[in-house]
Amino acid sequence: MKVLSLFDGISCGQVALERAGIAVDQYFASEIDKTPIKVTQYHYPNTIQLGDISGHEAWDLPKIDLLIGGSPCQDLSRGRTINSSKGEGLEGDRSQLFWRYLEVLRTRKPTFFLLENVRMDKKHEEVISRELGVQPILINSNLVSYQNRERLYWTNIPGVSQPEDQQVNFQDFKDNDAEYLQRFKVKDTPSRLKMWGSGVSGSCKNVTAAEKINCITLKQDRWKNSGLVEFDGFCRYLSTRELELGQTLPVGYTQMLSFRQSEKVIGNAWTVDVIAHILKNLKEEVES
Repeated sequence: MKVLSLFDGISCGQVALERAGIAVDQYFASEIDKTPIKVTQYHYPNTIQLGDISGHEAWDLPKIDLLIGGSPCQDLSRGRTINSSKGEGLEGDRSQLFWRYLEVLRTRKPTFFLLENVRMDKKHEEVISRELGVQPILINSNLVSYQNRERLYWTNIPGVSQPEDQQVNFQDFKDNDAEYLQRFKVKDTPSRLKMWGSGVSGSCKNVTAAEKINCITLKQDRWKNSGLVEFDGFCRYLSTRELELGQTLPVGYTQMLSFRQSEKVIGNAWTVDVIAHILKNLKEEVES
């Protein structure tokens, strides 16, 4: 299997392929951020890094069996204003990179493809579906993880369905080592006290006893119930270990990074077990 991964990030695709039992002969990755590349090359030193997708026409590649990627979602997210001065949607500065994915798909003509993105305004979803020629399946990561993370997956891999609900509870994964957790404590500054309230009655309480948390994000205090846990009289962020487990990554996968670096790359990552679930259908197709 020869795989081309666009916007590869920390190579969750390679972790998912392993879990799906799919052997990879060559894995080509397009990524420009040095931090996630550092993670990828630590775990998968044979990864062939191609650089910026804008230069894809010059890539010297063999026939690709599987094209995967999650094009940037910032301009498509429902949490953003559609009519902003920066040009939201598929023409936004970052989300317009979907068109580069499409160019690669049409140029390389892989046997199978998979594209992931956020839930978005229906008009943008319909454009992507029309261009790819398939309808997406909406999967919430909460079926295999303790986080609510709804994502759309467009693929020509046959037979893709919803994963079985694993009934994952955040409380079963929550760290309790007080010494370890000190590094994730949030300072109770006046502005934070005003914004969040006390640890018992404010935002921290929502995650402290929650079965599921809201989507793991680059900044855990961005949304209610997205990562502030009651701790030591106030709040703490989700630990690196908790973040990794929330995306069903192996514990220690981002150990070579600082906490803030890990928080960012994990927030941008895929939920591995969702991707592995989709790719299991590919394994059956290849072996049949």
